[in-house]
Amino acid sequence: MKTSKKILSIILILIFVLSLVSCKTTTKSSTQKPKPQTTPKTSYKDGTYTGAGPKWSKGSENATVVIKGGKITSITLRRLDNSGKEINYDKWTGKKDPQTGKVYPNLKKFRVDMANEMIKKQTYNVDTIAGATETTKNWKIAVKNALEKAKK
Repeated sequence: MKTSKKILSIILILIFVLSLVSCKTTTKSSTQKPKPQTTPKTSYKDGTYTGAGPKWSKGSENATVVIKGGKITSITLRRLDNSGKEINYDKWTGKKDPQTGKVYPNLKKFRVDMANEMIKKQTYNVDTIAGATETTKNWKIAVKNALEKAKK
C-alpha cells in the first residue's frame, strides 16, 4: 500500500512539474525598443471636404473635414435620421428620455470626442466608442471618404 502511495505521489509530482514546464514561455531580451505604430503620412489639399458613411437601419452618418496647411484642423460629425435630417443631439445625451423612457447613446459628447481624437492623431483611424459602435464606425468611414477627396 505504501509503495502505491509513493508511486501515485511521484506521478502527481511529475504531472505538476511537466505542466509548469509546458507553461513556460521563452522570450528573448532585446535592447531594441518596439517601434510605435504610425499612420503613413498623407498630403492633403487645403479646403473643406465632405464624406458619407453607409446607410443603415437607423439612418446614416456624414462628416465635414477642414484641411489647412495640409493638416486636419476641423471635423464635424453628423448623425442623420432615415429622412436625411440631422438628429437633435439634445435627445442623445446618454440619459433616459422622459417621454419615451428610452436611453439614447451620448452622441452629443461622442461626436465631439471622436472628432478631437481624429484631429489630434491626424487620421480617421481611431477607436470606436462602445455604446455607439455602428455610428462611430460609420463616422470613421465618412471621414475616410472626405480625406480621400482631399488627397494630393
